[in-house]
Amino acid sequence: MRTAYAACLAVLLAPPAAGGAWLEAPGKGFAAASATYRQTDSGALHELGYYGTYGITPKLTLGVDLNQNADISGHAMIFARMPLRAGERYRLAVEAGFGGNHYRGQWALMQRTTLSYGRGFQTGKTSGWLAIDAAYELRNSGLAAAWKFDATLGLNRPGKPAPMLQIETYKPEGGQFSYTLTPSLRYPLPAGRELILGLEHRSAGGGSLGLKLGLWQKF
Repeated sequence: MRTAYAACLAVLLAPPAAGGAWLEAPGKGFAAASATYRQTDSGALHELGYYGTYGITPKLTLGVDLNQNADISGHAMIFARMPLRAGERYRLAVEAGFGGNHYRGQWALMQRTTLSYGRGFQTGKTSGWLAIDAAYELRNSGLAAAWKFDATLGLNRPGKPAPMLQIETYKPEGGQFSYTLTPSLRYPLPAGRELILGLEHRSAGGGSLGLKLGLWQKF
């Protein structure tokens, strides 16, 4: 009985491939690279992203977050994640990030504070996870502020393609609310890798559709 309980608990608390409220084990890490191609009213755009985390201690994970939207805008940040709660039913973590953002090559300081919630679940023979992140950003050396609220729901299907749904929202102070909705499939690859293929709908700029291709790697 104890063995069965421990196995079930390990499934429920096992971290998804991407962090959120989960920390990396010391000496272990995760990297994700993505490319998105979208067609807008003003023409075709491409967006590149990189996200990586590495466990320093059981209570400290360091990471990097890079993004470039065509030649228009982007950011580069480093961050530290620390646990607030690591219970049997759910986890909480806080993350502090610092770096810079740019618009058409003009760089300024950027800061981000994030509160993350995560939990695993088991339904019959299916397991998965839910991750929710609430973030407050200061961009342009503190002159522009925004709230972000993101959620990811994923299922685990070892050795088989697995569905995942991501919702990202963005609300600048004094600006318009926008959201991005991305349903995708995770395809398992050798050596702890996963190929991510998704269709991304973004409401900003009158709305656009994009094809998103990503690669996840555990190490």
